[in-house]
Amino acid sequence: MGVNEGSAFAQVGVLVKAWTEDAIEQIATAELLNAANTSTGERLALIICDNAVEYMMIAYTAVEKNLIYRAITPKAWEETKREFHKLLGFTVTQEPALVAHASDIQSFHKTRNDLYHTGTPLTVKPAHVNKYLTIAKACVEILLGEKLSSADWDKKLAALNQAISGKTGKTIKAALKIAAKDGVVQVESNATFNSYEMLCVVIDAFISTVGMPPTAGQLEKSLSLSHAGYLSGENLSKRIYDARKKGLILKDKLVLTTKGHKLVAQKTVAGA
Repeated sequence: MGVNEGSAFAQVGVLVKAWTEDAIEQIATAELLNAANTSTGERLALIICDNAVEYMMIAYTAVEKNLIYRAITPKAWEETKREFHKLLGFTVTQEPALVAHASDIQSFHKTRNDLYHTGTPLTVKPAHVNKYLTIAKACVEILLGEKLSSADWDKKLAALNQAISGKTGKTIKAALKIAAKDGVVQVESNATFNSYEMLCVVIDAFISTVGMPPTAGQLEKSLSLSHAGYLSGENLSKRIYDARKKGLILKDKLVLTTKGHKLVAQKTVAGA
């Protein structure tokens, strides 16, 4: 079995085993849904994340390590994989590195069942889902032997988002968390923005929070707090100049044009 060459992940030059690719895509889908800043997105994100973890445990035994017959009989395996706690227990005995996450995985699976099987309007917080996503990403390495950096995950998220946009004409917007800090702003998001998008997002966040356009110094400090320190000094001046040429920022002050506001609206949704 190999990678599907038409997949979003193949397009970013990452070749992995088919079952690993499937698990990674499930996790990336859950992360995008969690970033959509909706109760439904967060519910579905946790359910998909839990499915990815269960899928990886089954794949670990069935195809990654080929443990059927060697460590468990086919009959026992059929019984084990039908009950989550038995599957988790068996996988832990085979892969001790999973022990550190076992209790959390069982707890998250219970939450997943509560979300999926009850008619009560339950929901989960994005931070709760993010914790399970972190565990799921660790399982990719522990169970499937594929180590991905933060940059690798960002590429996969971008590729998946582009695939969704290309097929449907729609994209999943990134949720933003904006905080005022000593006369500047800090913008947090799990999405990846290019330089022009980041400029527009931070300028928009500054004006909506502070109530006036930033000075060049305030913009530079806000970008640094927002993990975009590469936009500073001469590089920042060049990006502002280029953004103005693209019609995203007004020529005489650091205020977005209608086109700039449209870009921010297309890419983001305000968060808490």
